[in-house]
Amino acid sequence: MPSHANPVRIGIERAARVLLLVVLAFAAWSATLAPSERGPAASGIDRLGDSLARWTSTAPPGVHVSLDAAPIPAERDWLRALRHAGTPVTWTGDEIPALAIEAAPVASPQGGTMLWIAAPHGAWVELADAVASIDTVTTVAGGASVFAPIVTGPVRATVDERSASASVRDIVLPRPVLVLGRATWEAKFVISALEEAGWRVDARLTVAPGVDVTQGMARTPDTARHAAVVVLDAPSGSTPAAIARYVRAGGGAILSGASASAPSLAEIAGGRVGVRIRPSAIAFADGAPRRALGFLAITPRSDGIVLEERDGRIAAVARRADAGRVVQIGYDETWRWRLAGGATALDAHRGWWSALVSSVAYRAAMPIARVSRDDDAPRARLVDALGPPTATAPAIATRARWSPSPVLLFALMTMLLLSELASRRLRGAP
Repeated sequence: MPSHANPVRIGIERAARVLLLVVLAFAAWSATLAPSERGPAASGIDRLGDSLARWTSTAPPGVHVSLDAAPIPAERDWLRALRHAGTPVTWTGDEIPALAIEAAPVASPQGGTMLWIAAPHGAWVELADAVASIDTVTTVAGGASVFAPIVTGPVRATVDERSASASVRDIVLPRPVLVLGRATWEAKFVISALEEAGWRVDARLTVAPGVDVTQGMARTPDTARHAAVVVLDAPSGSTPAAIARYVRAGGGAILSGASASAPSLAEIAGGRVGVRIRPSAIAFADGAPRRALGFLAITPRSDGIVLEERDGRIAAVARRADAGRVVQIGYDETWRWRLAGGATALDAHRGWWSALVSSVAYRAAMPIARVSRDDDAPRARLVDALGPPTATAPAIATRARWSPSPVLLFALMTMLLLSELASRRLRGAP
């Protein structure tokens, strides 16, 4: 028979039931919380440094950074570390240009540094080193290149007050050039031009069938010995195959005139040797001296890059052959330019041949022993560290400051339920 109800006891039971429903609702809300709030954000590069320390200590559910300039490498690495530690990091930065620069030593006895710049088409790029301005250049098709005879310290490329910097990280070890061909005027003056430009030259020249004259270590080209090989005539015997192996291993070759017609060299050449084209000028003008030279027209291969064209005929082609580089030129009597040209012909002939060798030379490089602090591609490295930019800060779910574990919530609900049921049973209620 049920006992008389105690109003206080009934009130406690009802309170337990209400509290049970509240805990159940809180657990359901915590489990199904939809993203509704954005994570902490920092705007502008000046505020980023202060925010990084705070985010590291508080571990927010997400971070969004709005940048007006690329962060320094240390701050970029800090953001990367936050992302790897489990904190989602997003960013926007429309004002950061797609800018990059590379500085590399030129493989030439005269030294110098080649600067390659990537920037939006038509961008005005200012180049400067640690001492002074170097040059200004307008990009075409997204890039530009500049030769700097001397650079001091890192080189900085600036576009609209946004910059990237790079340092020369190695030096090129000097190697001799191997010249192969017949003992002709062309061979004599090609060797002279290269030696005057500072190259050490090994040579093997044929003076009669089975009779060669040599200079230096002139057997076969070797990447351990030679920077490049200049082939002035179609070689015989096993020499063409040795040249092809040398190029494929990373060496550089210049194939002049009909030399590319040798079977093994035709496989690495930039094109097929064609008919001879007569000179289109009778005098060597300083502005276009090679128009007074005849050449063998070249039909380039599909992967050949045309370097020089005259009146619709191809005179020079470059090509990659595995790890090496090949430049094929149709000219085989450049000595006429040197002897019959004007006052600048000697320097121009020397500089042209030296530049050809530099363009294909094997880069036997030695790293410079120093720690690089370059930021050569700020936007690209930011994308690599944090992923692509987002248009707006993504919604990030936030939890209550006090978020008990599911086990604790289940234990509390069980205790409340059992307390109510036990009290009802003890007083005889159904």
